[in-house]
Amino acid sequence: MSEIPVLILALVAALFVGFFLLTRRSMPYVFCNATLSAWEARLLSESRLAELANAPSPEAFLSALEETDYRNEVLELRGSGAPDPVEFERALRENAGARYREMLSMLPEERRGTVARIVSMTDIWNLKAIISMIASGVPPEKRAKELLPSPTMPGDRLEMLASAKTLDELLEYLRGSEYGQAIRDAMAEYEKKGLRAVLLAVDRCYWQSLWRDVMAKRGQRKTLMQMVGYELDSLNARLVLRLKQEGAPPDEIYANLVRPSHELTEAMLRAMVTAGDLVSAVNMIHLTVVGRVLLEASRDIGERGALAAEEALEKGRMRLFRWLGMTKFFTIAPALSYIAQKEAEVRRLREIYRTKFDGARQAPVEKPSGGIVVEA
Repeated sequence: MSEIPVLILALVAALFVGFFLLTRRSMPYVFCNATLSAWEARLLSESRLAELANAPSPEAFLSALEETDYRNEVLELRGSGAPDPVEFERALRENAGARYREMLSMLPEERRGTVARIVSMTDIWNLKAIISMIASGVPPEKRAKELLPSPTMPGDRLEMLASAKTLDELLEYLRGSEYGQAIRDAMAEYEKKGLRAVLLAVDRCYWQSLWRDVMAKRGQRKTLMQMVGYELDSLNARLVLRLKQEGAPPDEIYANLVRPSHELTEAMLRAMVTAGDLVSAVNMIHLTVVGRVLLEASRDIGERGALAAEEALEKGRMRLFRWLGMTKFFTIAPALSYIAQKEAEVRRLREIYRTKFDGARQAPVEKPSGGIVVEA
């Protein structure tokens, strides 16, 4: 009988240790994720975005945005007339970048690097834009206004990259970086196939580096694999469907895919690439998360093509990320969920504004004499 109290004490001690370890792992996320929940509640709802889309002019759209979290950025833009869409997108990116920097400051240090790598996607966009402008002969002094503010790259570093007169000079600035090596390795393909070879090389480098970072993690690896793995498989599925629709040969499509993938095996990828049409390609990956998302939209894909697939994948991504953000609250998941939702909001606002700006420029303007002229 004397052994019973000892067993009870051992059980209590084990429970206490387990509770302590669980608390130790989860407590660093409490403040950060509670803040993210408050930010998420202030994201624009579908109904609010619809109201903004119905604004009668770019100016009315900007006025309505003054009642949102973008107020400060919009007030800085307001002047005479409507700002250029590029300026507007820069303002949106300033807002998102400020949120991301604050989020990074709150995250536990052991997860900060992974999230910083994810939000550095803006740096990849800028790098590809610089490469494209160099190839197109855009003078260095005209490039800065086309670039977006980065939450992770210092401004002087971005200016230096944008000042490169040639791809060789850009490679000198990128010497020692993984992206510099990726671009250098793609130069032979660039000479044969053009700019796309280099841009895809930059994308592949980013995703491969991020996936290596995920696989190197011990804690929360499963959650990271679910979220980043969906992104990776979605990227490959979109590439296959888009290139098939453009009529690219199978060998070219296969060569452009990102390895390693997550659930999409080499056999699945080859089956997608060699399938007779887009719907058949979707059926080849029906056992994966990405495949199931596409299968639900297969009729729409058959009618509208790769664009319908991309829309379905984006909706599937938001569902998955929101679900994991709610069910894995004491992990990195809420941070990745918030980033996905914020990026979706920025894209929607950018698209709405560009549509209104272009429409206003093309609208007929009545002169005092009664003549009609179409604005340039």
